[in-house]
Amino acid sequence: MIAEVAVSLFLIWTIWYISNTCIKKQGMPPGPFPLPWIGNIPHVMSDQAFPFRKLSKEYGEIFTVFMPNGTFVVLNTASLARNARLGTKDDFAGRSSELTYPLELILGKDVVFSDYSAGYLFRKRVFKSSLHVFGSGLGQAEDRARHAVQLALQEIEKCQSFSPNELVPSTIFAQVWEWLTSKKITLDDPTINLFNEIQGIITNQSRERSIYLLIPFLAYITNYNRKMERAKAIKKQLFPLEFSAHRETYIPGVIRDLTDSFIGAYEKEIANWTGKDIGSIEDVPDLMLDVVLTAIDTVSTTISWFILYNVLHQDIQAKLHKELDDVVENDRLPCWQDAQNMPYLQATLCEVLRRSDIVPLTATTAIRDTTIAGYHIPKNTNVVININEIHHDPKEWPEPNEFNPERFLDSDGKFVGWTTKHAFMPFGLGRRECLGQLFARIVMFTFASTLLHLYKIELPEGAEKPTTSPIGLQIHHPKDFTVVAKKRH
Repeated sequence: MIAEVAVSLFLIWTIWYISNTCIKKQGMPPGPFPLPWIGNIPHVMSDQAFPFRKLSKEYGEIFTVFMPNGTFVVLNTASLARNARLGTKDDFAGRSSELTYPLELILGKDVVFSDYSAGYLFRKRVFKSSLHVFGSGLGQAEDRARHAVQLALQEIEKCQSFSPNELVPSTIFAQVWEWLTSKKITLDDPTINLFNEIQGIITNQSRERSIYLLIPFLAYITNYNRKMERAKAIKKQLFPLEFSAHRETYIPGVIRDLTDSFIGAYEKEIANWTGKDIGSIEDVPDLMLDVVLTAIDTVSTTISWFILYNVLHQDIQAKLHKELDDVVENDRLPCWQDAQNMPYLQATLCEVLRRSDIVPLTATTAIRDTTIAGYHIPKNTNVVININEIHHDPKEWPEPNEFNPERFLDSDGKFVGWTTKHAFMPFGLGRRECLGQLFARIVMFTFASTLLHLYKIELPEGAEKPTTSPIGLQIHHPKDFTVVAKKRH
């Protein structure tokens, strides 16, 4: 009797599940049918570095997957991505907790990981305004970027060989910390160790978030909560203290660093946002953490990939050396003003971003019912731009797996620019594109040009050729490798 009831209930539940799922899928893009409780996890996680590659081949330009943490529509072409992010006002400007958990618990009221709200719009305005004021003297930004390069050069001089994955993030953090606080630190400063710890926690917890969303009680029987509390403690130790010190000594109109710029922008913008729930000036430390995390994740990883591709393509490195020698005299170092005369170096940086796909996927959330390519997209659906697929689309990039900087040069050998290629979107699109991309370009150019001006980069004798297969899901890092820097002059 009990067995018969159980079977009947199971059959009823199965019919309900299939019917309910079919109703949800009605009018939406095609995709594999989700399994109970786990959704399409088996279809997606067979390749953690490229989770949608197999489904993209099967379903084409657009498809839907259902996960324990929400519904996802994946866009695989530049045209669809641009239409969604640029042609629909703010329909896809949201960023739900399904996308940001557990980062939202650490980052608080920031810009990058906040959902669409008056508070988000206000903080974004403050962020953009502060970058504009701080960047009004780009020479200052370049000088501070050069400090990071000098730290790297000091380490290279000590040992000649180095691991880019270890050296570059620490030097970039030192540079960003100076931008934020006006404090110059060395690579053995405890501040760097603290940030490496919080970044490690964030990376690991982000990797495991699908497990905790699927089985929430695991958070209580693992060390998950302890790690989260440790990350919050480090954040409190690093950023609010610096912010408080800046507020006490802040002089209106005098911008010492980016934190001063945040304070000034907040006080300027607040008058236009009365009567709205926008948080308080105490949210500035969250913006400070935004700056550090995004810089480390994107800029330092790009530089590591740049070094790797130069090691693997010595012919390209030779062309870069020639361009540097033609533009820069031996008695000085390259500067940002030289960029306009170095089309091949800028093209190489762009090709590094295209080929490596540092951020392979970028996702936002529909804040209202809308459509893409005639398909129904319900409110709260997460829409993923598959940057990896777009940057390797053979219709847009002939022989997409080949590393070829000349894709970004015109017939006269001139650099075509960072934004002219229809299918090139390393900094995102629309209302959620990277706000600090100009600063990122300055740092990447300064680091790359100075390094190659002074050194030839090679593999150690007898070393195995490194792979270009990435590791990581949210951020594509190169696998660890070691290089040797030989002086050129």
